[in-house]
Amino acid sequence: MEKHELVDINGNKTGMVLTHIEVRNFNNIPNGYYIPVVGVVLVNENNQILLQKRSRFKRSNPSKWGISGGKVDFGETPLEAGIRETMEEIGILLNKDELKFFSMDTSDKLHFTCYYVRKNIDIKECKLQEAEVEEVKYFKIEDLAYLETEGLEWLENFKKVM
Repeated sequence: MEKHELVDINGNKTGMVLTHIEVRNFNNIPNGYYIPVVGVVLVNENNQILLQKRSRFKRSNPSKWGISGGKVDFGETPLEAGIRETMEEIGILLNKDELKFFSMDTSDKLHFTCYYVRKNIDIKECKLQEAEVEEVKYFKIEDLAYLETEGLEWLENFKKVM
């Protein structure tokens, strides 16, 4: 069973471990503790962002566009989780040296760490995890505001490093 080690507001591991099922209910997470989550922004040479459309069968945010990412598993760093999630969801293997940190933030009981990668990814090369992702597509940054997304909290911080 998947497990996740909760972190503090600064992203430091706390030693408190919960199962994947337990972290679904935020009431199981004490005040001052957070579920570590990672996001990876993939951007091509034209400054277009590769987004993935979540499966319409997903429990949360079905059919919404978002970046690659997910929860950090027990024993992983956010960087390792970003590489794993990108590979699992869209079949693109990233090298740890390609990922550049750009932001860390909290919301509700989630602690987000975000990275970006400048890489020209051919959409035809993507191998979508059908249970998670229905489609991938490049978007201009100015078009993101018009999409139905799972959240763009990362976008303002990303614009600062572009």
